[in-house]
Amino acid sequence: MKIETIKLWEGRDDVELTTFLTMPDPFISEPEPKPAVIVVPGGAYETCPRHGNEGDPVAMTFAADGYQAFVLEYSVSSRAPEGKTLFPAQLLDFGKAIMTIREHAKEWLVDTERIAIIGFSAGGHLCGTLATRWNDGLLSERFGVPSEVFKPCAAMLLYPIADYVIQKRYERENKGKLPFDLSHSDLTVFGTTEPDEETLADASPARHVTSDCPPVFIAAAKDDGLMTPENSLVMALELQKAGIPYELHMFEHGDHGFALGRHIFEAYRTDKAHACAEWVPLAKTFLLYHVAPETAEKERSPFEGMDFMPPAE
Repeated sequence: MKIETIKLWEGRDDVELTTFLTMPDPFISEPEPKPAVIVVPGGAYETCPRHGNEGDPVAMTFAADGYQAFVLEYSVSSRAPEGKTLFPAQLLDFGKAIMTIREHAKEWLVDTERIAIIGFSAGGHLCGTLATRWNDGLLSERFGVPSEVFKPCAAMLLYPIADYVIQKRYERENKGKLPFDLSHSDLTVFGTTEPDEETLADASPARHVTSDCPPVFIAAAKDDGLMTPENSLVMALELQKAGIPYELHMFEHGDHGFALGRHIFEAYRTDKAHACAEWVPLAKTFLLYHVAPETAEKERSPFEGMDFMPPAE
């Protein structure tokens, strides 16, 4: 496996793309390009721990299935220069990562028509933003290429921030009860601890869903004690309205940050595995349907050809 970390912006050490590439055996003269997955860890836009349970381990599980995998470390307050974290800085980081993968596609054996994205928490917000706003002109104008360059073939969102308006209402209603105060995250992203509703709505992926959105997989836990599960529910509802292929999996237990669904400190303990770990094979099947559509077996309607309704009078 080829593991390499690349700095995406000149003069900055904090925004990086790490590769997890399976390279062909030397006797294969013309290897075929592979689908790819870009993993985007969470961290409330304060941190973005590549080595944490939402980064490298996730990339490796997709790499083990034959995908060319990447982990994106984007602009966060703990590492970025002052003033470099205001939104949409992170979306530009994402765009730069996609451009970098495309520039190295031949060398890295990446099929550029089959690049999927997966994000957790704040990373889920970032992936949701790319999925819903890849064609709003921001990225195409910044990089001077067509918007279609940035459209993922599928997006997987794990316990994401999908609607900041709903999330901030939840935080106000539960002030003092949450594990930690998220107001500093607002300062990082919006430049204020009290962003107005218009700003919050503009940064909410669920409010930008259109028929141009790629297929979306969503997984979260009902008992999430930090990010209200309504984020995932409202995102799914908007996808349903827009006619976008999607899956929503709401697990009874898992709280926030369940990552691969294993015990955080003793992942090797299978007796400590949680039901939410099932999102991994579910997401892989969902993704397979969209990188290789011929693998999807769609059920025939049980009502097809039946005429059991009485004629209208």
